[in-house]
Amino acid sequence: MIRPDHPYLSGVRRFLPATGGRRAARSRIVLALALAGMVAGTSAVTTSATVANAAVGATTPASEGVQPARASAARVAALTNGATRTVEYRGLRLTVPAGWAVHDLDRDPRTCVRFDRAALYLGTPGADQRCPARAVGRTEAMLIQPIQPVRPAASAKAPARLGGGAAVRRLVPGAAAQVAAGSSADQEAHFDLTGTGLVATAAYADRPALVEAILADARYDGPKRSGGSRLSVRSGAKAGLSDPPSMPAGSTATRFRGLGFDTCAAPSATTMRAWLASSYRSVGIYIGGVNRACPDGNLSAGWVRTVAGMGWHLTPIYVGRQAPCARQGDLGPIRSTNPGQQGVDAAEDAIGDAKRFGLFPGSTIYNDMEGYDTRDAACRRIVLAFLNGWTKRLHDSGFLSGVYSSASSGIRDLSNAYVSNTFARPDVIWTARWDGRASVWGEPYVADSKWSMHQRIKQYRGPHTESWGGRRIEIDSDRVDSLQGSAKFVHEVISSGDLVTRKGPGAAYPAVGSRRSGTNVGVICQTAGSQVGATNVWDRLADGTYVSDLYVSTPNNRGYSSPIPKCRYSYMVWTDALRVRSGPGTNHPRTGQILYGGMAHVLCQTSGTKVGRSGVWDKLDNGGWISDWYTTATGRPGYTATIPRCS
Repeated sequence: MIRPDHPYLSGVRRFLPATGGRRAARSRIVLALALAGMVAGTSAVTTSATVANAAVGATTPASEGVQPARASAARVAALTNGATRTVEYRGLRLTVPAGWAVHDLDRDPRTCVRFDRAALYLGTPGADQRCPARAVGRTEAMLIQPIQPVRPAASAKAPARLGGGAAVRRLVPGAAAQVAAGSSADQEAHFDLTGTGLVATAAYADRPALVEAILADARYDGPKRSGGSRLSVRSGAKAGLSDPPSMPAGSTATRFRGLGFDTCAAPSATTMRAWLASSYRSVGIYIGGVNRACPDGNLSAGWVRTVAGMGWHLTPIYVGRQAPCARQGDLGPIRSTNPGQQGVDAAEDAIGDAKRFGLFPGSTIYNDMEGYDTRDAACRRIVLAFLNGWTKRLHDSGFLSGVYSSASSGIRDLSNAYVSNTFARPDVIWTARWDGRASVWGEPYVADSKWSMHQRIKQYRGPHTESWGGRRIEIDSDRVDSLQGSAKFVHEVISSGDLVTRKGPGAAYPAVGSRRSGTNVGVICQTAGSQVGATNVWDRLADGTYVSDLYVSTPNNRGYSSPIPKCRYSYMVWTDALRVRSGPGTNHPRTGQILYGGMAHVLCQTSGTKVGRSGVWDKLDNGGWISDWYTTATGRPGYTATIPRCS
């Protein structure tokens, strides 16, 4: 962390004039990186996108699930005298001629897609490709890209189309493909690879049989968990989407959307009350770390309860060891020996700090790491290992992982490593780019399709002083649309006798204890349950039990009481575009979608149409419903114990 008077601050704009920030009261650029070539060492050519939809069986409805493919005879080898190479992209395995170039568009979207060269292109072509002024000709080539989102109003029976109006035919990977049929004019064919979330464009000159053979030899294995059951990550990898938080009893995820600020030392409660006159409602708090510059000061469990009760949302920040190639030289670095364990150690320390300040599992803790030299591959590998340990250890304890970084270094590297089966991706990113634009979207180094469901913060303005309610603070300004820290709200039991605590939000759940009238309880969130008197609101306590809100002194005795949040349980989605529906079943109208890697913020679960091996459906905090089969919820294919049943 940098002291407010550190001489380094005078030169900050030389390093990051508009692409990342160093704070006045500390500097935090939490890189997190890993290019796929850096994190996955396989014998096959593995791109930066190696995780795909899972194959869940032929009973999966076509509108929700995916279907497994069967490998056919190796026709490509026969056509190329056996000189082939295997390429994997999001679970789809292709055999292509050994002489073909393979281009990863997810890593470098400016690569020019050219059908005059024998090549395989993987990913979505960028809007600004580096193409020559003039190129003509045609040979055999192929482009595999994720299917673009479809407007909810589009008919499911209408033929799929690519940009420019190109018609798309359906094809199960591994099935015979007649490429030339219906494409003789431009010698291009487009196929929706059923169940994979991918679309293939096959171009050919005089050998359509070659691209037909590539599609016929394609295999879609679907990601797997190490036990062999088909879930989210291929080949038994223990990271990526197979590493969800455990979300134990007494946990909840808290979400906020609006403006926030961060400053080195926690302001006094009096100042925080005065700043309610501002438009800010989220505050960054530095909870610990070897490179934290400002000590606890005002920060305590009592301070957290007080400001949370005022309506402030909290962003916990931990400033641990930094990259050995950090731009600033006086920071405690990550040691080169076993950096992953150092990330685990940092997470354990951060968890202890969070609990000391009254923050509960379900909270997101943000790792603050200084800017680093992106040209130093060894340094980046060290930081990747550190952050991988950080995220996995937080998840093991039911906390969510966030990272803060400059846009041009850490965020760019994180984006390149968005899909990986060796790197546990953080749940939330915090981008530092001081361009004055208070929006988390449209960033140059990370596509809007990544971290797309309330998983972003942007620091859009660096150190400056503001005054509200007669109180001045030097701050950085943030746009927040993300998961935050979860605090406890203390209220009194107002029942006439002992108040029974239950295992779930309703009188039908087993009684597990009681609380005396007149004593205080720590409420962490509220949810809907069975009707008691004039209300169906139930309070979840810090020990994971529930009590009827009718008998607790929250402000609203008939409904939800702000600022107590609704109970949420956040899990990632591992299919390319999971359909959100108006009810718990595939027969209900589609109302939206969650893209691959997005977070599903679940309120409760109920039974519905069976999808894959699960009949469980999740109700989201926006009122929509999704099949639980496509989330990383720990109870699937059944119910997750900590998530209540929908009443």
